Amino acid sequence: MAANTAAVRAPVVLTTDGRTWVEQRVARGHERLARIDTDLAAERTEELVTAREQLREQLDELEVALRDALSPADIAAHPDIVELGDEVEVEFADGEREAFLIVHPIEAGMDEHRTSSDSPLAEAVLGHRPGDSVTVRSPAGEYRCTIVRADRIG
Repeated sequence: MAANTAAVRAPVVLTTDGRTWVEQRVARGHERLARIDTDLAAERTEELVTAREQLREQLDELEVALRDALSPADIAAHPDIVELGDEVEVEFADGEREAFLIVHPIEAGMDEHRTSSDSPLAEAVLGHRPGDSVTVRSPAGEYRCTIVRADRIG
């Protein structure tokens, strides 16, 4: 019996603000694509052809993500467990606290408050509960923090 080698992709989960931001990125991308097409009509260079191909791939990826994206509210959430779409506050060993919103990587660049779900800190807290201490394994080394709170946002 052959093993199933098809990759299972986790659904894209976008906050309401994240969806709007990605939609704006797509609109700007289409404007840029139109400019590249105009430039290609005047002069066909390898650089422009490559830029068009790369931009088209990025736009295709973003458009598929938008089409298939769920809202954090659409996920069958366990109210006590940190999940994608939660705003989390953690406390570090020195007593300093940090709050961040765990989002899909596609919207992580939107602002400094958003943290990609594949970042070391997000990976450490996902699946845990407020009150849990977790170990974060980052490129700079390991450290511990305690989850103070987790709130679901939209």
